Amino acid sequence: MIYEVLLNDADSGPMLVLLQDERGALWIDADDLARLRLKRAAGQEIIHDGRHYWPLAAIPHLTLRVDGSRGRVYLQAPPEDFTPTLLAAAGRSELAITPAAFGAFLNYQLSEQRIDSHSTTGAFAELGLYAAPGVFTQTAAARSGDFAGSAVLRLDSTLTHDMPERIERLILGDDVSDPGSWGSTLHFAGIGWGRDFALRPDVLTMPMLAASGAAVAPSTVDVLVNNQPVSSQNLTPGPFVIDRLPAISGPGEITLVVRDALGREQTVTQSFYSSPNLLAPGLSQYAVNLGAVRENYALASDDYGPLLGAATYRRGLTSSLTAEFHGEYLQGGPHAAGFNVAAGVGQFGVLNLTTAAGGATGSSGTLLGASLEHQGRVFSLTAGTSVASSGYRQLEDAGSQIAQFKQRTLAQAGLNLGQGGSVYAAMVAQSYFFQPSVRTATLGYNLTVHARDSLSLTVNRTTTGSGAGSAPVQSGVSVFLNFTIPLDERRSLSFDGTGGTGSQAPAQELYATALQNAPVGAGFGYRAGVSSRGNYLTDGRWQSAAGDLDVQAAKNLGLSGQSASWSGAATFLDGELRAARAVNDSFAAVDVAGLPDIPVYVDNQLVTQTDAQGYALLHQLRPYEPNRISIDPLQLPLDTQIDSPNLVLAPGYRSGVIAHFAVKRIRAATFRLVLPSGAPVPAGAQIKFNGKIFSAGLEGIAYVTGYDHGMGGQAIWSQGQCEFRVEPPVGNDLLPDLGTLRCQPLRAAQVSPP
Repeated sequence: MIYEVLLNDADSGPMLVLLQDERGALWIDADDLARLRLKRAAGQEIIHDGRHYWPLAAIPHLTLRVDGSRGRVYLQAPPEDFTPTLLAAAGRSELAITPAAFGAFLNYQLSEQRIDSHSTTGAFAELGLYAAPGVFTQTAAARSGDFAGSAVLRLDSTLTHDMPERIERLILGDDVSDPGSWGSTLHFAGIGWGRDFALRPDVLTMPMLAASGAAVAPSTVDVLVNNQPVSSQNLTPGPFVIDRLPAISGPGEITLVVRDALGREQTVTQSFYSSPNLLAPGLSQYAVNLGAVRENYALASDDYGPLLGAATYRRGLTSSLTAEFHGEYLQGGPHAAGFNVAAGVGQFGVLNLTTAAGGATGSSGTLLGASLEHQGRVFSLTAGTSVASSGYRQLEDAGSQIAQFKQRTLAQAGLNLGQGGSVYAAMVAQSYFFQPSVRTATLGYNLTVHARDSLSLTVNRTTTGSGAGSAPVQSGVSVFLNFTIPLDERRSLSFDGTGGTGSQAPAQELYATALQNAPVGAGFGYRAGVSSRGNYLTDGRWQSAAGDLDVQAAKNLGLSGQSASWSGAATFLDGELRAARAVNDSFAAVDVAGLPDIPVYVDNQLVTQTDAQGYALLHQLRPYEPNRISIDPLQLPLDTQIDSPNLVLAPGYRSGVIAHFAVKRIRAATFRLVLPSGAPVPAGAQIKFNGKIFSAGLEGIAYVTGYDHGMGGQAIWSQGQCEFRVEPPVGNDLLPDLGTLRCQPLRAAQVSPP
């Protein structure tokens, strides 16, 4: 039997072949059952013409009605009879990386500083070479002065090879070891390899939120996270799960609003807590370092020490549990290995537990740590402590045991008072085996006044020494008060006051400062401040397309000083050598077809303008992320045409790419098209000219492009056609008016299809 099957009050349904047995019961093909998303029920299967059929009556909660006169079968099923629908709120698309050809950049900074009668001259340089295999960078510094003497030092020599498809980075040369969640870092020269999620910003590392519900009839579902809409999708009847909902740090609520075709509405709300300390289930992060320690870094160019090894591995076990292993080793020195576990505590926060064992020659010990975090919209709390035994060592203890810690404790809390501002308190305490302990307590208050002005008050108390043994207890209280008045987007006034008691407290002083931030592109910024004690600070910064000039003059603690520095870069890209501001990220050369003075925007912010050759250099692009580059088409000459004024670039790490805007030179003209009788061609007539179609306006006025020599055209309307000819252009007028042109009617044999 062939029936139209309508499910749960649907207006229409698929036409299906059903079997009817001698008792009148209906059987449905297994593939059609899956098509309707109905679950298979227990019952005897039959095979007919090689296809598998199941009895509809065996589905537990299903009711059916047959309308033989209309050839329809009506089915009613509750949500539990359906297989779940899996929907994704966030897309899974990957961003295409903009390829980079061979190029180079050279960053430099020249500086001069004078304090009273003593001067110091410095220089810094960074050479970068990039191509498809990776980026090589070399940094060096030089100094000469009354205090530091003269020296030229090699700093870092590094080759970086990124593998975005595998989310891995390989570094050969100078690097810093990975500390994991509890270890330490050392500068070394060797090999570094690991997974770096910065190579794939589209990868969502935190556990993604998911919400579930059920729809009785075809419906739509709106998803809100903390009352902000994030997704809206259509549903078929049955249970559903929506995953890949955007996660935010801290607690929140997911709200599902399901509306069916009859206007019925149901709302489902569920709470969650999300944290960047948790990895998504099945996602892993790792790092391996092996090489020789760089000793006396920035003091000697080639001073290498013992062999270093470090490894870290993190993995998300469940949506609320992430485990980490970290180990570190120094040849002939400290070594340590241990675990860290981050576990979600319901909708409150995340608990971190750490245990490690470490030691050195003739000593060994343990490290235990625990911390709890809660980030909320009203209340936030972070508290934790780490305790080490006397024999415990890790890499940071290499060379000296004086700074070996016994216990570290941190506690901070914040309370949002709404329009009443916010208050926070923090306490940090650290005790050592061989030196006095240090404790710092902070209390702060922030308030926004008149919706734009800000007031902040901070009180610190620092205590050194435990009161036991020979170390005397020293303490001091410091008070900092700030009031800032924004004048516009870049300018502001601020008033500061400092004071306190004890040997470590700042002097009692009032300070007034005027500030103008430098723009994103070329422009000027400054800071000028004066205090009640006769101290002052003036700082002027001038930014240009070729570099930045910074000049300062200051007086403090009875000493006067002046400094000046010029920083910039030279880039080699697309066969051209250009001066630019310092290149610290990726960059791009923008080509606007030789047109000068065209404004160039990055993410809708004006950054620069094209030079006399129609080029502009963008020097602070985000690697492996979409950078939206645009120009204003209204700023283009009238004789140009552009396909799109927007481009999206995703350059590699510290590499240069080319952004070509396809601007074409065109010539346009206007004229009035009339018939031999003098009557204008009808408004709306199609005008075929130079392979394009234009429309005639009132009184036969026409605008055409592609006018560069003598050529002909046709006008076509519902009751006739005619042809005309224009003469070659005369002069350099970008939009000449050709006057009135006669259009001769075409005979039937001459008519061409529109």
